[in-house]
Amino acid sequence: MTLLEEFARLLELRGLGEYHEDGSAGGSIFLAALPSSPDRCKAIALYGGGDADSRLAYDEPSLQVRCRGTTDPRTAEADAQQVYDALHGLGMLTLPGGTWLQLMLAKQSGPVYIGRDVNGRHEWTVNLQAEISRPTPHRV
Repeated sequence: MTLLEEFARLLELRGLGEYHEDGSAGGSIFLAALPSSPDRCKAIALYGGGDADSRLAYDEPSLQVRCRGTTDPRTAEADAQQVYDALHGLGMLTLPGGTWLQLMLAKQSGPVYIGRDVNGRHEWTVNLQAEISRPTPHRV
């Protein structure tokens, strides 16, 4: 299971949507990009993060949860606020694939409005940084 999948499953476990590993219909949490439907859904993507340590087995990946709603801006804003509330400050738990999550913090003090998509649906994002334990052959 990839780290991105672990975070998608975490969203699902926190009651923030349904993740289908194969991307099939009925899901509302997607990896990396939003599909054209359903209207109301979320995409989770990894980006950047803190510098990696050559010996310490902790990483600080950044992730973004992008929430799309309807033509009513309140829908996606409410979904993004739920993501913020569920994840900001979360820690001391094992993610669904076995990765230890020490702490997750939002990078802003709430959801960020990013505009409308080509179909007029409003979108908001929540940007987070996670501190995770990821031992490798050279880091323990």
